[in-house]
Amino acid sequence: MAVGTGVDNRSDPVPAMPSPNENINSVHVSSLSSSSSSISDTEHDRKSRADRPRLASRKPSASILVPRDHPEIEIEEEEFPPDDARAMSPRRNSADVEKLSREAREALQKQANSLQSSLQALAERIDEVKSDHDKLENENRFLQDYIGGLTRTMSAKTEVTSTSGVGKGKKPQK
Repeated sequence: MAVGTGVDNRSDPVPAMPSPNENINSVHVSSLSSSSSSISDTEHDRKSRADRPRLASRKPSASILVPRDHPEIEIEEEEFPPDDARAMSPRRNSADVEKLSREAREALQKQANSLQSSLQALAERIDEVKSDHDKLENENRFLQDYIGGLTRTMSAKTEVTSTSGVGKGKKPQK
């Protein structure tokens, strides 16, 4: 193959497919120049393709599943070098698993207790804020009543002074 040209310079002939516009009886130049061995090769390829079963009838080429107790199957324990990641993976026995589960359970209980205590502290703080709010609301009502009383008193005094001041402000005429 030529470098960078993208042209295939192989000497193997490739049989040309007739285009729909060509006459079926026409003879291709490439097939005339090919040797008899290449013709037999292409015929062999066509026969092998014809011998293959259709796609729907073929079995998938995925892994073949065989039961573990099959008589021809031997399960071998593999030995891995110490620096292999598969050898470094932890192998735990039931005691280790029990210890890990106990430690995880204790950690979860500690976390649950701390969350519960913080929730209790928040509830107490909410109660304090609520009582402070109620206290401030009562004081606010008292102040509003007091201010309302003062303004009523002031307005009553100004009415009295304004009505009495009208008579006093005039001088008697002679």
